[in-house]
Amino acid sequence: MTPRRGEVWKLAATSRKSMAIKLAVPVLRVADVARSMEWYRGTLAFVGDPFPPTPPFEFAILRQGQVELMLRRGSPPARAKPRQYDWDVYLRREGERFREVFAAFSARGIVTRRLERMPYELAEFEITDPDGYVICLSQMLEDASDLPTPAGF
Repeated sequence: MTPRRGEVWKLAATSRKSMAIKLAVPVLRVADVARSMEWYRGTLAFVGDPFPPTPPFEFAILRQGQVELMLRRGSPPARAKPRQYDWDVYLRREGERFREVFAAFSARGIVTRRLERMPYELAEFEITDPDGYVICLSQMLEDASDLPTPAGF
């Protein structure tokens, strides 16, 4: 029996009360969990909790503060070369030195989109991990007036 329109809304409201979702965790399929775990530790300061406890790992939960990513061993999705603004994970950060972080990542050769001031007032740039996932890093800057803006936005 299909519920009537009003009943659907009541069911949805009941579900929200009984099943509050706290966090959404992106799952990235990676060729080598240990390699990716090390990259995310060294690049973005994530701490890894792998399973099983010894390699080869099947998956790992990466944590940094309240942010989590999950790595799962498998074949990364086959896709054409990613285009700018076609990121897989979006991370908003706080703190100092956003421009310095951009410069350090640029020196490592992992930046795939320049630092830009977006129309919604955040500064963003993109990096690419060893499996080809594009990660957009963003932050609200006090003064981003010197940054270029994206074409076509």
